[in-house]
Amino acid sequence: MIDDSDDRMLRLNAALDGELDAMSALEFERELAADPALAAEYRRLETLRQAIRRSATLEAAPRALADRVAALAAPGARSAPVLQARRSGWIPARPLALAASTAAIGFAVGAGLMSLRTQSAGEGVAQTLVSDFAQAEIADQPFDVASSDRHTVKPWLAGRTTISADIVDLASQGFPLAGGRVAVVDRIPAPTLVYRHNEHLVAVTELPLDTPAAGGGGIETVDGYHVARWSDANLAFVAVSDMDEKTLAEFVAAFREARTPAAEERK
Repeated sequence: MIDDSDDRMLRLNAALDGELDAMSALEFERELAADPALAAEYRRLETLRQAIRRSATLEAAPRALADRVAALAAPGARSAPVLQARRSGWIPARPLALAASTAAIGFAVGAGLMSLRTQSAGEGVAQTLVSDFAQAEIADQPFDVASSDRHTVKPWLAGRTTISADIVDLASQGFPLAGGRVAVVDRIPAPTLVYRHNEHLVAVTELPLDTPAAGGGGIETVDGYHVARWSDANLAFVAVSDMDEKTLAEFVAAFREARTPAAEERK
């Protein structure tokens, strides 16, 4: 028996593969709009697919595989046309394309999995959040709830994440709150606060302290975006931005200073 979560994942993957009919696609769009966690997972998987397509090279199918596909695609496994095709060295275009596609997908998935295995857990979290930021930027949907009022953003996030977001007011420092969204990290919905600086954005995701992304310090570059990681006594933070390194460092300093009283109160 398929439960609701399995059914949702089946629809999600069907949507990614373009296999939903028009009515189902419309229904899935409504489901994405109503479920931020599902929308975030959809963005993450779509970004991963695009990254694999960019980095993977197409490999020609081995001759033996092409012969097998040609045989399977023929009306009869030993039909004369197929045997003649083999003898002449000609392989039907459609089966060959299928074989090449299969080989390419296998190679791409293998390359993607190998990349995920070789990177550290902390790097995996940073990469996930960078992909989330990039996808939101491309889709022109940097937040799920758009508001500069933290009393609007905080309760919205509280009902959808496992962490109660600490939202600080940094408007006087030049970083007004723009909204919030949900990021899925290791299948856990985490609150992400989106601040604006001129035409740039910075997204701060708050995570449990034992998340591999905790610690760090300084700023690194991942896929062209600047990433800052730090932690305090209660939470770990990852900030992703398209602003320059110096401005991001100023934001992090202002954010940490503004949170200090709240952290001390919890102690």
